[in-house]
Amino acid sequence: MKKISIGFISPYDAMVPVIEELKKGQNDLLITAVTGNLEKGVALAKELEQQGVDVLISRGGTAKLIRDAVMLPVIDVHMSGYDLLRSIMLASGHLGEKKALVGFSNITIGAASIVSLLEIDLKVVTLEEASDVEPILNGLKAEGYTRILGDVVTVNAAQQLGMNGLLIQSGRESILQSLEEARRLYKSQQKNQQLLRIFKHLLTEREQDFFVATETGKVLYENWSSIERLPLTSNEIKALIQQIKDSDLPVLKIFTEVERPFSIRATLWQDRSSTLFSFFFKRLSTSTHELNGGVAEKIHQLPPLAAESAAMKSIRHLLEEPFLATAPIILEGGPGSGKETLARYVHAYHQKQGYFAVLPIEELKKSFSELHALKVTTLLVTVSNAPLNASVREIKEQFAVLAAQNTQVILAAEEMPPNLIDSLGMQEAVRIILPSLTDRQGDFELLVHQFLTEFHQTLGTQPIKVRDDAMEELKKNHWNGDVNELKAYIKKLALAEKEYVIEKGTVLKNPSSALTQQKSKELFFEGEPTLKEIERKIIEQVLHEEGFNQTKAAKRLGINRATLWRKLKE
Repeated sequence: MKKISIGFISPYDAMVPVIEELKKGQNDLLITAVTGNLEKGVALAKELEQQGVDVLISRGGTAKLIRDAVMLPVIDVHMSGYDLLRSIMLASGHLGEKKALVGFSNITIGAASIVSLLEIDLKVVTLEEASDVEPILNGLKAEGYTRILGDVVTVNAAQQLGMNGLLIQSGRESILQSLEEARRLYKSQQKNQQLLRIFKHLLTEREQDFFVATETGKVLYENWSSIERLPLTSNEIKALIQQIKDSDLPVLKIFTEVERPFSIRATLWQDRSSTLFSFFFKRLSTSTHELNGGVAEKIHQLPPLAAESAAMKSIRHLLEEPFLATAPIILEGGPGSGKETLARYVHAYHQKQGYFAVLPIEELKKSFSELHALKVTTLLVTVSNAPLNASVREIKEQFAVLAAQNTQVILAAEEMPPNLIDSLGMQEAVRIILPSLTDRQGDFELLVHQFLTEFHQTLGTQPIKVRDDAMEELKKNHWNGDVNELKAYIKKLALAEKEYVIEKGTVLKNPSSALTQQKSKELFFEGEPTLKEIERKIIEQVLHEEGFNQTKAAKRLGINRATLWRKLKE
């Protein structure tokens, strides 16, 4: 059985022999006794802590200083009634001297009772502050007092003034009591430490990264498995805490502008009389590869799909059919009708483990070897209205090779020419016509709330709800069947609204481009926009002019589709 290692820092020399005598009968204890008062005692305590002792014991002011300086539990040797009685009786034997006991109330209350009960000629003086020692002793000296009882500090100060000091020492009973208290505390600590080790093991096994903080942002506990260290600044922690307090709801925030993206789920909880905040971290996949004109990525979550309208419900049920996990699909619909969202839904719903890739059909040849090497499981091929500048026969052959390696091919176009379907060998593909936004009014409110949730989580925007009259105002706009345009506008409103609910006034003050500048190619900026804001505005304008065809927009902007995709994610 492991012995309990105890470091005993005595503030005076006479205590050490008593400790050495008593430790002989303590078979379960390994006691190291040293002498050091106040700062010297603190230095010795730090050394013992580094040597691996389990518990520290000291007395009075020295114990208090040690407790503030080390992480180990510190026990204070209490001054018992026996200790006071012995010292008072010892002082009473010095006849012919005026005697006084000077100390704090924890000593003087008991001392005054003993002096009164035994009718001993001893003045008892209570200290309010440590700085009172010297002036009180000077006053007593002026009154003719020559012998002073007290602790180490008081006795040393008395001796420097030429007075006789008599130290109130801790006897065997007090030292034994402190050793017993050390046993109890150690056993209690062992149970707590074991529980802590169990929880740490479980957290490590589950690779759970988290920390707990106070309302001021002070970190009380942290555990890191997949993250090397706390990835937030103190200001970011305080901002998240304030966001939780304001909304009284859990907060989910995603950090993508870092070397290794991660998400945080932050919650508030009550620990008896204090409020604490837990921050749970999750690494986001960095498995994204840029292709020639496209991108391949891992999808780990089912994308939200607004499907309350009859048309979208029917499409969703079809996409969830088991045979749609591998069958070729053709998605047809106008700009912003959600073709890529549906392709992502198919990939995630059928729990595919490989990459999801998006490519313009003209770039298939350049990226074909990469698609093969990455073992892409779902390939969304976008087809524009422009004449195809690629070998149709070669594309057909590549589709056949991809199908042989279990890659599902999904074509996306505004409208697929029948002759091209035949030429590409896609006659057996499941053709799905996507309704425009005007034909799916039952999804409108769901889409708005879906976009609000996304921006709240990724951008930290405030609003989480739309007032009923504001929603009616939104529905009056002419969206031309474009979900992307609606999303861009909701983002504008979410950034403009500083409260938790988007009001009708906010909608009226921030008209959508559907009502104001749909046909204009001029760009208008309010205030002094940043370079990033100007870039974003230009991208949105070009996208709008190109009917939200990302391939055409990327070509006009002089960037590849992967770069455009990344900038739209920012």
